[in-house]
Amino acid sequence: MSEWYVLVEKNEGWSDSNWLLEDKVHVAGGREQALARAEELSLSYREGLYRAKEYGHLVFRISETSWLLELTRESWDSDRDKPYTRTEYARLTVAELVTSKEPPPAERPASKKGILRRTLGRD
Repeated sequence: MSEWYVLVEKNEGWSDSNWLLEDKVHVAGGREQALARAEELSLSYREGLYRAKEYGHLVFRISETSWLLELTRESWDSDRDKPYTRTEYARLTVAELVTSKEPPPAERPASKKGILRRTLGRD
Protein backbone atom coordinates (compact mmCIF):
# COMPACT_ATOMS: atom_id res chain seq x y z
CA MET A 1 0.00 0.00 0.00
CA SER A 2 1.19 3.51 -0.81
CA GLU A 3 2.08 6.10 1.81
CA TRP A 4 0.88 9.66 1.18
CA TYR A 5 2.20 12.91 2.61
CA VAL A 6 1.63 16.63 2.47
CA LEU A 7 5.04 18.27 2.15
CA VAL A 8 5.28 21.75 3.67
CA GLU A 9 8.04 24.01 2.38
CA LYS A 10 8.91 27.50 3.58
CA ASN A 11 10.86 30.13 1.72
CA GLU A 12 13.78 31.07 3.95
CA GLY A 13 15.23 33.92 1.93
CA TRP A 14 14.84 36.24 -0.96
CA SER A 15 15.14 33.85 -3.89
CA ASP A 16 13.46 30.76 -5.26
CA SER A 17 16.46 28.63 -4.25
CA ASN A 18 15.82 29.09 -0.53
CA TRP A 19 12.90 26.71 -0.08
CA LEU A 20 13.35 24.34 2.87
CA LEU A 21 11.28 21.29 3.73
CA GLU A 22 9.60 22.35 6.97
CA ASP A 23 7.36 19.35 7.62
CA LYS A 24 6.21 16.01 6.20
CA VAL A 25 2.60 15.41 7.25
CA HIS A 26 1.77 11.72 6.95
CA VAL A 27 -1.82 11.09 5.83
CA ALA A 28 -3.58 7.84 6.61
CA GLY A 29 -5.48 6.62 3.58
CA GLY A 30 -4.83 7.32 -0.06
CA ARG A 31 -4.36 10.16 -2.49
CA GLU A 32 -7.84 11.63 -2.01
CA GLN A 33 -7.34 11.89 1.76
CA ALA A 34 -3.95 13.55 1.20
CA LEU A 35 -5.52 16.08 -1.18
CA ALA A 36 -8.24 16.86 1.37
CA ARG A 37 -5.64 17.28 4.14
CA ALA A 38 -3.52 19.59 1.96
CA GLU A 39 -6.52 21.77 1.17
CA GLU A 40 -7.39 21.91 4.88
CA LEU A 41 -3.79 22.88 5.72
CA SER A 42 -3.78 25.56 3.02
CA LEU A 43 -6.66 27.30 4.80
CA SER A 44 -5.31 26.93 8.34
CA TYR A 45 -1.51 27.17 7.95
CA ARG A 46 -0.09 29.68 10.45
CA GLU A 47 3.58 28.86 10.83
CA GLY A 48 5.92 31.80 10.70
CA LEU A 49 4.87 35.41 11.16
CA TYR A 50 5.49 34.75 14.84
CA ARG A 51 2.15 32.91 14.81
CA ALA A 52 0.34 36.22 14.77
CA LYS A 53 -3.38 36.18 15.54
CA GLU A 54 -4.15 38.63 12.75
CA TYR A 55 -2.57 38.18 9.35
CA GLY A 56 -3.38 38.29 5.66
CA HIS A 57 -3.64 34.97 3.89
CA LEU A 58 -3.71 34.29 0.14
CA VAL A 59 -3.95 30.71 -1.14
CA PHE A 60 -3.12 29.93 -4.76
CA ARG A 61 -3.78 26.49 -6.18
CA ILE A 62 -0.83 25.90 -8.51
CA SER A 63 -1.93 22.48 -9.72
CA GLU A 64 -4.19 19.67 -8.60
CA THR A 65 -1.61 18.68 -5.98
CA SER A 66 0.13 21.91 -4.90
CA TRP A 67 -0.67 25.23 -3.29
CA LEU A 68 1.30 28.45 -2.73
CA LEU A 69 0.48 30.44 0.39
CA GLU A 70 1.28 34.10 0.94
CA LEU A 71 1.07 35.22 4.56
CA THR A 72 1.33 38.90 5.47
CA ARG A 73 1.35 40.77 8.75
CA GLU A 74 1.50 44.48 9.40
CA SER A 75 3.21 46.04 12.37
CA TRP A 76 4.03 49.60 13.28
CA ASP A 77 7.63 50.72 12.74
CA SER A 78 8.16 53.22 15.56
CA ASP A 79 11.49 54.43 14.17
CA ARG A 80 9.98 55.42 10.83
CA ASP A 81 6.50 56.16 12.21
CA LYS A 82 4.76 54.13 9.52
CA PRO A 83 3.42 50.61 9.02
CA TYR A 84 5.71 47.79 7.97
CA THR A 85 4.44 44.72 6.09
CA ARG A 86 6.19 41.37 6.50
CA THR A 87 5.44 38.69 3.91
CA GLU A 88 6.26 35.00 4.05
CA TYR A 89 5.56 32.17 1.62
CA ALA A 90 4.84 28.47 2.01
CA ARG A 91 4.21 25.66 -0.48
CA LEU A 92 2.10 22.59 0.14
CA THR A 93 2.49 19.58 -2.12
CA VAL A 94 0.78 16.20 -2.03
CA ALA A 95 3.32 13.45 -2.58
CA GLU A 96 3.45 9.67 -2.60
CA LEU A 97 6.40 8.04 -0.86
CA VAL A 98 8.00 5.85 -3.51
CA THR A 99 10.95 4.40 -1.62
CA SER A 100 12.92 4.95 1.56
CA LYS A 101 16.23 3.89 3.01
CA GLU A 102 17.53 4.61 6.51
CA PRO A 103 20.92 6.31 6.72
CA PRO A 104 23.77 4.15 8.04
CA PRO A 105 24.66 4.80 11.70
CA ALA A 106 27.49 7.22 12.37
CA GLU A 107 30.80 5.66 13.30
CA ARG A 108 33.30 7.15 15.71
CA PRO A 109 36.45 8.17 13.83
CA ALA A 110 39.72 6.51 14.76
CA SER A 111 41.51 8.39 17.53
CA LYS A 112 44.46 10.53 16.57
CA LYS A 113 47.67 9.63 18.31
CA GLY A 114 49.94 12.35 19.58
CA ILE A 115 51.82 13.50 22.67
CA LEU A 116 49.40 16.35 23.45
CA ARG A 117 46.31 14.14 23.04
CA ARG A 118 47.85 11.47 25.31
CA THR A 119 48.81 14.12 27.87
CA LEU A 120 45.25 15.46 27.95
CA GLY A 121 43.84 11.95 28.16
CA ARG A 122 42.11 12.11 24.77
CA ASP A 123 43.75 9.09 23.27
